[in-house]
Order: sequence, then structure tokens, then C-alpha cells
Amino acid sequence: MATKTLLKVIVLLWVLGFANAQMLMGRDYYDVVKKYIASAKESVNIAMYFVIMDDNKDNPVNDLVAEVIKAHQRGVRVKVVLEDGKYKENTIAYKKLQSSGVDVHFDTSTRLLHLKAVVIDGRYVFSGSTNWSKAAILDNYEATSFYESLPDAASLNAYINDVAIQTGDIFGQKEEGVPIATTFLTVKGNGRKLLSAGAEKQLDLYLQLLKEAKEAGVHTFYVDYEKLAKAMGYKVPADLGGYNNASHYYYERVHQNIEQLAKTGLIGYSKKVVSIRVGKSFVIPTTFYSTKHMSGLSMKAKYMYLICLLEASKSTKYPEWFRSQQDMGKLYGISGTTISEGLLELEAKGLIQVTRDPPQPPDFSDRKANTYRMMILN
Repeated sequence: MATKTLLKVIVLLWVLGFANAQMLMGRDYYDVVKKYIASAKESVNIAMYFVIMDDNKDNPVNDLVAEVIKAHQRGVRVKVVLEDGKYKENTIAYKKLQSSGVDVHFDTSTRLLHLKAVVIDGRYVFSGSTNWSKAAILDNYEATSFYESLPDAASLNAYINDVAIQTGDIFGQKEEGVPIATTFLTVKGNGRKLLSAGAEKQLDLYLQLLKEAKEAGVHTFYVDYEKLAKAMGYKVPADLGGYNNASHYYYERVHQNIEQLAKTGLIGYSKKVVSIRVGKSFVIPTTFYSTKHMSGLSMKAKYMYLICLLEASKSTKYPEWFRSQQDMGKLYGISGTTISEGLLELEAKGLIQVTRDPPQPPDFSDRKANTYRMMILN
């Protein structure tokens, strides 16, 4: 009797929740999901492994993204979560949605977001194998279940909303910030000279001067000694000793370090005016200048973070990049100890993520270079 009762319950649930289900394959998926997004009145919730847009007019994904943006513009609550391991594939869609004001995020790297799900108005569910790509919609063998179910829509919405997301903009970190010349790292006698001398205050000052130039919008400017000294962590001592006043103390702290920087050729300095050398550059995220990072990281870690930024900026898989530590040592003229210790500190403090290739048989010594990923700074 118990078995018969259970079967009746199962049949009843199927009738109530799934009797109206459709299996959408190929182009049918595109036609139906586009129609329902276009008619959405309250909400559109999307979790997608990847959304691949391009410049081709015949790419159906471009139309789907356009409908999502239109829904947002007419007041529908829209949320899109994308897999962070597919930054390259998702870049165009992410930027398009973000610039249109859509609530779009990458998930964190702790778990894989493999969903291909859309929930509309808290009642219509699309869930299956179909990614938002031209190949998935027009070429592949894909199948997605579509049906109306308030309970399932609520469950799937909750599941999507529970996905851990990155709160910052990884692409903004790459494109907007403080420019620094690539030669600072690549030319002998520039940054590596400061590193070998352990001149951390001079490194910090150089980074602060770059920030001042960015904020002023010029490469030559008068030095604000007190502002720079405070940014570098100097505090006026209770006993001024031989200093006339606080301003004199700040001046001496910064002036001496600027003179040393000028001797390296990194900057020009004369009569309280600094000139920053310009040229090919990459970007330091503005958030890196917080006390948390500038004071909380060792000189080795700060220097290696600059190298990580440069490597990532050149990578076709930004924010991921890879290079062996041996090659890094040759390219940047620094020791293996500095590289390994700096990277380990950055990893421990969450500024980068490192994926290590396991040793391969038969001798378990051969390994590919580590893969590094830049993380969003908070």
C-alpha cells in the first residue's frame, strides 16, 4: 500500500509540475527563451557557464543579450552570473551588460558554475545543456527543458542567488588605474635596483608619485611633501629634535627619498618639481594603494605584484597568465627566492590565485608552468 501511495504522489507531482514541460533543442531554444525574456514583467535570473558574443550579425547570442538589456531598461529585475573560469569567452557579454547597468557578476573561483539556467518572472524555468553560444544554439546537439513551475522557479532562483560572486570588476582593474612604465620592471637598473638595495621607501614613494601624476593629469608637477609623507606612513614624532616643525619633518623624509630616486633615472627632480618618465605602460589598480596592501605587503610581494600585473596585461587569457619561475628570473633579473617568496605571500593574502600542475609520471618531476590568476582587490 505504501508503494502504491508513493507512486500516486509521484504521478500527481509530475502532473502538477512537469506535464507542461517542453524539450527545446537547437534553434527552438533560442526562439522560446528570447520570446519569454522579451515578455518578462518582473524578473530575469540567469546563471550561464559562458555567454559568447562577437561582431557577427548572425550570432543569436547577441540578440539574447540585447533582450536582457531591454528587459532591464523597462524595469525588470535582471541578474546574470557567469563562470569566472571563462573570462575570455565572457568578456564581451560581461562588459556589454555592465555598461548597460545590468546586475552582472562573475562567480568566485572556489567552485565551478556549470549551470545553463534561466528563470523568468519566478515561474518559467529553462534548464539544460545549452550555453549561450552560436555553436550551442545552431550547431551542437543540445537539449534544455522548459516548463512553468512556481516551486522549481523559486528553488532555482534561490540556488542562483546563493552562488558566491566577485564583488569588484576585474576588467576595470586592468583598464583603469595608475599607469606605470613597463621599463620599470624590464630594464636593468630601474626597479630591480631598488629591490636589490631593499629600498622599500623609495619603491613606495615612486608608486605614490605615479598616483599623484595620474590624479593631476600631468607628468610634471610640484611635490606635496606632507601628502606624500603621510601616504608613505610617516608620522610626526613627539620630539621633533632638529626639525623646525612638522612641515620640515615631512619635507626631509620625502626630499631625501626623491633625490635617491632621481639618481636612478626613474624620475626627474629639480626645485621641488618632479617629472615622471613616460612610455609604454601597464596599470596598477587604484585599490592597491590602500594601507591594507601598501603597508601589509613586503617589498618582495609588492614588486612581484607589479610583475604579475604586467604579465596578466600581456596575456590573451586575462586575468590568467603563466610563466615558469625560471623564465621570470631571467626576464626580470631577480632571484628565485624573491620570486617564490613574493608569489607565496600574494597567494596567501588573496591577491593572486595559483594553479599548480601535478607532477607527471613516470618520474613525477615534469610539470607545466604554474597558472596565475589576478584576483579583484577590495
